[in-house]
Amino acid sequence: MKLLEAQPEVAPGAPPEPPHEAPPEDVKPDPGTRTCKSCGEPLEPGQDWCLACGTAAGRLGERPGFRSSMTVLGLTALLVAGAVAASYAALREDQTAPPGQNAAAAQVAQTPAAAPPATTAPPAATTPAPTTSTPTTSTGNSQTLPKVQVPSNTSSAPAPKTPTTTPATPPATSTPTPSTPTPTPATPPATSTGSGTSTSTTPSTTTTPTAPVAIELPATAGAVYDPYRRAAAVGVPAKAIDGDGSTSWYFDAVPGSAQIAAGYVVNLGQARGIKAIDVTTPTPGFKVEIYATDEATPPPSITDTRWAHITDKSDVGTDGKTHIVLGAGSSKYQTLLLWITKPPTSGTRVRISELKVFG
Repeated sequence: MKLLEAQPEVAPGAPPEPPHEAPPEDVKPDPGTRTCKSCGEPLEPGQDWCLACGTAAGRLGERPGFRSSMTVLGLTALLVAGAVAASYAALREDQTAPPGQNAAAAQVAQTPAAAPPATTAPPAATTPAPTTSTPTTSTGNSQTLPKVQVPSNTSSAPAPKTPTTTPATPPATSTPTPSTPTPTPATPPATSTGSGTSTSTTPSTTTTPTAPVAIELPATAGAVYDPYRRAAAVGVPAKAIDGDGSTSWYFDAVPGSAQIAAGYVVNLGQARGIKAIDVTTPTPGFKVEIYATDEATPPPSITDTRWAHITDKSDVGTDGKTHIVLGAGSSKYQTLLLWITKPPTSGTRVRISELKVFG
């Protein structure tokens, strides 16, 4: 600002001042003042640029174009550094790729050599052994392991043997298949007839409890049981089991007795499960107690411990025929006794026209 103020004002329209002439060489500037090395104009203390010609003062002025040259050098260095980095990355990738390919090729090349032992003993446990050794050898490249064709070679070795075994198996499977349908139709009849003897026995046993079957009794199966000699008169025992309802067995007690204390005994011929009995009588109202024993000969008295007391029934024959349930038939007896304790509603004679035993 001081320099601008020091310059004289130029009147408008005045001719420009003639250029300053360089001072003669023989005239030397004052050693205390600084001058521009380009045009020789004096410079103020602290002034970095010449106001006359624009040349920089100091060291920058000693080398013209220094900034431009430094800029060019910096850009060149950046370009060279980028080129070096790119080439290094490219070389690193090129060097990384071949080792993986070489390793894979080396492993593929080694697999045929390892394949023959696997092919020599495929059925034995040698097949898993080469597979285990292959991953152990190539432990360095974990990514290369899946690409190795060792499994394909190993599987191709058993492949021919596997199809050979497969056709052998289908014939064996197809042979039982036709044979199975043939026994299947034959099996139901065999199972129901003789093959499943135990099976057929089980259904028959299951059917037996649901539907009791009448036991056929011979004419000699019935008898009078009178251990205390209470009978005044008795009928024919066979008429109670002859299947004819018009005939009957009867028992007359001693006159004046309030109890019958006698009975009718049936021998089944062998120990059998007894489930129920049917009693048909023309003299209703008497009471019976049912006893049984597994012996063929009745015990001598009703109080004998060999008799098993099964059940009691009052008012027998009120509806004409009385059905008495004895159990499921799990216990087997040979001798059955109808012990009559109370006389009928009218009179002292007890009659049994039909007696059926179910087992």
